[in-house]
Amino acid sequence: MATIDDVAKLAGVSIATVSRVFNNSPLVSEKARQKVLKAAEELGYKPSMPARSLAMKKTNTIGLIVPDISNPYYAEVVRGIEDVCNIYKYNITLCNADNKREKEFQYIEMLKNRWVDGIIFHCDYFSEEHYEVFKNDNIKVVLAGRTTKFDVPYVGIDNFKAAYDAVNYLISLGHKRIGIIHGPLDDMKETIDSVDRLKGYKQALIDNGLPIYDKFIKEANFKYKGGYNAAMEMLKGEMRPTAIFAISDIMAMGAINAVFDSGLSCPEDVSVMGFDNIDLSEATRPSLTTVSQPMYEIGAVAARMLIKMLNGEEIDDYQIILKHKIVLRNSCISPKD
Repeated sequence: MATIDDVAKLAGVSIATVSRVFNNSPLVSEKARQKVLKAAEELGYKPSMPARSLAMKKTNTIGLIVPDISNPYYAEVVRGIEDVCNIYKYNITLCNADNKREKEFQYIEMLKNRWVDGIIFHCDYFSEEHYEVFKNDNIKVVLAGRTTKFDVPYVGIDNFKAAYDAVNYLISLGHKRIGIIHGPLDDMKETIDSVDRLKGYKQALIDNGLPIYDKFIKEANFKYKGGYNAAMEMLKGEMRPTAIFAISDIMAMGAINAVFDSGLSCPEDVSVMGFDNIDLSEATRPSLTTVSQPMYEIGAVAARMLIKMLNGEEIDDYQIILKHKIVLRNSCISPKD
């Protein structure tokens, strides 16, 4: 197998000149460039991509960290990121953190060691510890689907407003006992969308003079089974909600089946509303009324933002809030009582 030394000898130039040619340096004459390319072709020499990347300090690779790739929401975000990266000739290294904080930091370290040019981070939490790691290691990062109090560019929606609008819609139908299935909460409350959506739910009830029942507030893990179990708990006893708002479509699907398994009917006895508007939300029976967030656009905008940063271009807006909307289907109607 030919080496860079062989190419240099055949071309009659230095090894440094060969390296400059393959790194597209302007410091090489056209005559020397042609000699090197001809020698490389004769010898069948191909430069080492890792070596070229190291020399150029650029790999044209972006790292992407998500919490759960099995959730269709993240698959759609990834599609937006991938389509933009393909246009700009960037590769993606996808990391699935399984909703585990320790894996997120392991992946950040792994991606740094692989010399990725930047990272799109789309996990539930962005804590001070995350911020310090990216800052201290000088890693360019964009948050997708998340907002943050830290000086980091992000793309997402107004989660408080989206949940507020969802509950207001249920109230407009006449519902007064409305439950919520939210995501996990912990000490990093200011950085997760679950808290903003829970706050939006509560504020809508308060603004409409409706009571907040602790029995109707359940935490789950964004999984189908989590939504199912939370709804089953909520539906026990004589007093039950006439509507359930789940902050993900997957949990809402679990809630619909819990309604039926409790001997009730959806939406006749209990309306169910989701969040995300994944493709499967149309396939449920009844089809799912939901809050639609622009999943593909979140990924695409985040990728464009990061690539601009990597190319040294100015970013017009470091905090991009995209629009949500309520998609009306068949899982929500006015209550019987």
